Amino acid sequence: MNATRMVGKVLTVATLAATGGCSGGGDNLKDGIFLAEEWDQVAMLSPLPEKPPVDTTNMYADNPMAAALGQKLFFDTRFSGPILNQDALAHGGAGAPGEVGKVSCETCHQAPYFVDFRSMPNQMSLGNDWFPRNSTSMVNTAYYTGWREWEGVNDTIWTDACGGSEIWTSGNGSRLQAAHMLYDHYRDEYNAIFSPPLDPSLDAAAPDAARFPAEGKPKPDPTLPDGPWEMMAPADQDIINRIFVNRGKALEAYIRLLVSRNAPFDQYVAGNTSAISTSAKRGVKLFVGKAGCNACHSGPFFSDQKFHNLGVPDTYPPGIVGFDMNLWSFFTNLLDQGHYGGAEFAHSNPFSRDGAYSDDTTTPLLKGIASTDADTGTYRTASLRNVAMTPPYEHLGQFNTLEEVVRFDNMGGGDMGFPGTKDEKMKPLNLTDGEIQDLVAFLETLTGEPPPQNLWSGTPNP
Repeated sequence: MNATRMVGKVLTVATLAATGGCSGGGDNLKDGIFLAEEWDQVAMLSPLPEKPPVDTTNMYADNPMAAALGQKLFFDTRFSGPILNQDALAHGGAGAPGEVGKVSCETCHQAPYFVDFRSMPNQMSLGNDWFPRNSTSMVNTAYYTGWREWEGVNDTIWTDACGGSEIWTSGNGSRLQAAHMLYDHYRDEYNAIFSPPLDPSLDAAAPDAARFPAEGKPKPDPTLPDGPWEMMAPADQDIINRIFVNRGKALEAYIRLLVSRNAPFDQYVAGNTSAISTSAKRGVKLFVGKAGCNACHSGPFFSDQKFHNLGVPDTYPPGIVGFDMNLWSFFTNLLDQGHYGGAEFAHSNPFSRDGAYSDDTTTPLLKGIASTDADTGTYRTASLRNVAMTPPYEHLGQFNTLEEVVRFDNMGGGDMGFPGTKDEKMKPLNLTDGEIQDLVAFLETLTGEPPPQNLWSGTPNP
C-alpha cells in the first residue's frame, strides 16, 4: 500500500522555540539545538524495531519456508488473468489487451523500495487495468498494526494479498486458478508447509477433477448468473478458500522480510551528530515543535495508525484512458468515502482477521464498521520512512514532491473538493520558506537501507 501526512498543530511542545537556535542558559541541550523536552520527543521517533509486530492471525507469518515460497509467488505472473486496459502499453502496462500471465505483485511494487515507478502517469497503478489509488510501498508495510491500504479495505497483509490477485484492476485472476497453479508448480513446497496438503483432485488427470474447475471465483454481484464457483459443492469451495488464503499467508511471510532501517536520522538519534545536515536538524526541531507533525506521524514508524481527513481533493489524474467508468463505480462509490467505505468493505470480507480462515480470532482488534460522518474522507496516516523514495504522495498521487506536500499542510490543508469534514488538527502552520526547506531536508534523512538484494527477485538466495 506511500504518502506524507504532515498534520500540523502544536500539541505537545507548544511553548518550545521553533527555530534552529536554543535559549535558556541553564537548559539541557542536545547537539546545541534541542531543549531536553524537545529531545525527548525526538528520541521517541527512533529506532524502528528490528522486526515487525507479531501477526497472530497468520501462524506462518515468520516461517522461513513460507517466506521462501511467498517470495517466488510475489514475482510469479502466471497467477494473473487477461489484460483489460485497451491502452495499457502506452502507459507502461505489462502486456497488450487480452494477454494473460503478465502481472505479478512485483508489477506494481518494484525493488528496492517496492513501489510503482512503471505506470505512466504514476499517480495510480496499472495492473490488468488502472487501480484508482497510488500504489503503496511494501517496504516496512508489516509495521502497520491492522488496517491495510489507504482506506483500510483489509485488516491483514494476507487478506490484502488475496484481494490483489483476484480484483480485475490488479491481478484479475481467480482463486481456482491460484489453487491449480500451486498444485502444478509449487505442490511439494506447499505441502511441506501447510496442512492439509493440496487436494489430489486438483490434478487435471484425476478421475474427479471436475470438482475443481480451471478458473472461478465468487461473482461480484448476486444478480449475475451463477458461474463455476457457485456450481461447486460448499465443502470444495472451502478447500479452495483455504488454499487461496495459505497463498496469501505465504506472501505475507515474504513481505514481512522487506524491512528498511538505519536511516541517517536513526544514526543521528543514536549519537552520530554528523549523520544529517544542520538544515535537517532544524527540520527535526520543527517536526516536534512549531509544525507539530508528530501529532499524527508519531513513534519510530512515523504513523499513529489512525485515519484523518486532510482536505486533499479527490482529483483523478488527467490522461488516464481505456478504462470502463462503470467498473470504477465500485471504487468511486466505496473508496472515495475514505475509511467509512473501506472499513465496511473490510468487515464484509470472509477472509478478515476475525473470520474462519484466521489463525487467531480472539483478538479482532478492528471490530466495528466505521459508520459515522467523521470517518468519511479519512485516510490512514502513512509512515514517513523512506518517503523521499516513494513519490507521488497522497491516495491519488496528488502531489509529486515533498515540498508540495509540506506547502499544502502549511496552508492547513484543502478547503474544497473532498468528502467529509477536515480534521481539526489541519490548521495553517505559518512556516517560512526556509522552514519548509528544513522540513523537507529532515524528511529526506528518513531513507533507510533497502531490504537485502536477495529479496529483490523471485529466486530466494541464502
